[in-house]
Amino acid sequence: MVKFREMLCLLVFFSGFSFAGILGIEPYRDAQLVKSNSQSGQLVEIPLSKISRAGSGWEPESVIRLNGDHFTSLYKINRNALLSDVYTHYRAQMMSDGQSILFECESRSCGSSNAWANDFFGDYLLNGADQNQFLLVVKNKQDVYQVLYVNRRGAGDVMVRLDEVKSANAQDTEFNIVAQMDVQDIPRIRRFVSDLPPGQNVVGFVTSEKKGTLSAIEAGDQLILIAMAGLGGQLETKVRFINLADLGRESLGVNRISFVYVRP
Repeated sequence: MVKFREMLCLLVFFSGFSFAGILGIEPYRDAQLVKSNSQSGQLVEIPLSKISRAGSGWEPESVIRLNGDHFTSLYKINRNALLSDVYTHYRAQMMSDGQSILFECESRSCGSSNAWANDFFGDYLLNGADQNQFLLVVKNKQDVYQVLYVNRRGAGDVMVRLDEVKSANAQDTEFNIVAQMDVQDIPRIRRFVSDLPPGQNVVGFVTSEKKGTLSAIEAGDQLILIAMAGLGGQLETKVRFINLADLGRESLGVNRISFVYVRP
């Protein structure tokens, strides 16, 4: 638990740290986070067409190349899930705020799944049958690009890759989070933390309000103690709690915990 003065110092520190995230996208039910990665100031290619052979390799016929902050996450969903339901779940959320579709394809019209997995995304876990793939690329008005790739592996598991790229010219208008929930929803918090890949830790910003004779800070301390007890010793070590009390932005809500990834 972080004391008030220490918390203020940490806020200054974290405000300058890039926590790019997949904004506002709720994972499909029972989806397991396999891995995630965040990099700042990277040259990233955004695909705008199917992938095809180019010389001795493979690449999309058209791309946007830009410098920016790049966040990726990979989820695994059990084999009983319908591929179309998974894609619809993510697509609906990516289009909920009026984003523009830059490219969309499915099945063999996307090109070779093996090429997307190994040559473009550099992740063999995405490899599956060509007829089982979906790709969606969108952009919002703040020059934030999101890329969704979904495929079913030969073993039957559905793999979901989410990329977000914030252009270096984009305005940093919001405090980016990767998950947000009621701080007293212990089962959901446990699932999120237990699904983190080995070595991946998070910071949990807790908001609170004055409650009876308790100040907002004291109420926040109480909520953090409840969350820590609910996580237990092993999972607790993956989370660094910071008590924002009632000093957080309105978007963080009240009595909520907002998680951001810490680079391994």
